[in-house]
Amino acid sequence: MDDSMNDEDIPKARMVGKYEKAHNRSLVGVWSFRFGGQIGVISVSHENSKLWILCENRAEDSIFLDEKMILTTSQTAIQSADVSVDGQYVVMVGLNSTVYEVELINSVKTMAVDFDYLEATFCAVQPKKTGYITAAYSGFLKEIRNCSKELVRQEAFPGVRQISCLKFSRDGKYLAVGQLDGGIEMLHSEDLKSYHKYEVHSMRIRKIEFLPGDDRFLSGCEDRLIKLHSMSDFAHEADPTRSTKAVRVYSAHDAPVTGLTIDEKSGGTRFASASSSSQIFIWHIELTTPIMSIVNDHTSAIAALSFSPTSRHLLSGGDEGMLQIFNIPGVGEESPQHMVFYPTVEQAKAETEHLEDPYYQQENEPPSDYSQSAAESQQYYTQQGEEASDYQPEDSSTAQYQEYNPYAEPRTPPQEEEDIGDYVYNTTVPVEQNGASPQSNEYNPEV
Repeated sequence: MDDSMNDEDIPKARMVGKYEKAHNRSLVGVWSFRFGGQIGVISVSHENSKLWILCENRAEDSIFLDEKMILTTSQTAIQSADVSVDGQYVVMVGLNSTVYEVELINSVKTMAVDFDYLEATFCAVQPKKTGYITAAYSGFLKEIRNCSKELVRQEAFPGVRQISCLKFSRDGKYLAVGQLDGGIEMLHSEDLKSYHKYEVHSMRIRKIEFLPGDDRFLSGCEDRLIKLHSMSDFAHEADPTRSTKAVRVYSAHDAPVTGLTIDEKSGGTRFASASSSSQIFIWHIELTTPIMSIVNDHTSAIAALSFSPTSRHLLSGGDEGMLQIFNIPGVGEESPQHMVFYPTVEQAKAETEHLEDPYYQQENEPPSDYSQSAAESQQYYTQQGEEASDYQPEDSSTAQYQEYNPYAEPRTPPQEEEDIGDYVYNTTVPVEQNGASPQSNEYNPEV
């Protein structure tokens, strides 16, 4: 990396809000969404859940969280929570198997349902908000109807006690089941039967996130890795029902991955991750090393992470109960595509006239095997000019990608046992109390 990364003109992430006592206990998750012309935020901790409004003043370049209300309060710690994409349906599960549901449509509707002990452990909200799926230690996956205790169906699942997280695909056709041994079981949501098995991690699966408009998903694990998986391309697998290799591996964290979120506005090309050592990284889906490392004031594990719907801000919540807001530059960009330039007929004609110049031919005569007459050149460029109007960019999945962030050069990931504390450069400017300009630390690859 060269000194240009220290240029003052390079956009940098910066902290714009910090709420040390947002919650008194550890945060389980945070979600942001469009809320009646505003940006709503729901935060869930071990003790309660809250509704906030994210207020932004672009003229003064300021932003803050306005706490509106406490949605629910739990007598025992909340161990799992999920929120619909539009923020209108919230489900939380306590350690005593009490399920708390919240509907935010025309008014606030809350409901608490007590299940038998360990008959509700994890939860996943259905995309259509008709209900949720929970895991019961009696050996079943259960579907419960929205805001009721009505059991829609239950299916036996032999490894129910190995479940570590649940997540529906965006179209609701599949249910991903993360497990303690690092496996991921993909089920058909209509009958909860197995679709595919992923054996690509070695430890507990913490987070699963599906990419928008795609058949791929990300998994974050306690083995410190994030991996990208396909739900349709199994041609390289010896067993079509089981995958042992990931599409891509993202390596930089020095501790278990505890937070994972997708930048929706980027179309799934950008995502953020957090770890139990308070690291926050931002990634491009095509690069295996981070494009940004965010310095933050968290002092414990970060499990709550969410991009705002505008993609301009990232919210994080840690075990110390603190919420932080970061201004993230350059988010929302689409994945770069390989573009091919075809010259116009006029440009081709000017080029051939230049090649016919006697002086040019004398000084720049190519080998005879590579020579081409002016007439042949004119015919070639004329043909290409006619085809240019019908040209479409190559599909991004097969294109030659350029770097998402021009200031972050991807490097070969370190081995898992190496010290990678200084591996990714920090691009965040922390807020200082005295208002002085922060000093830039140049990266020395030889240190």
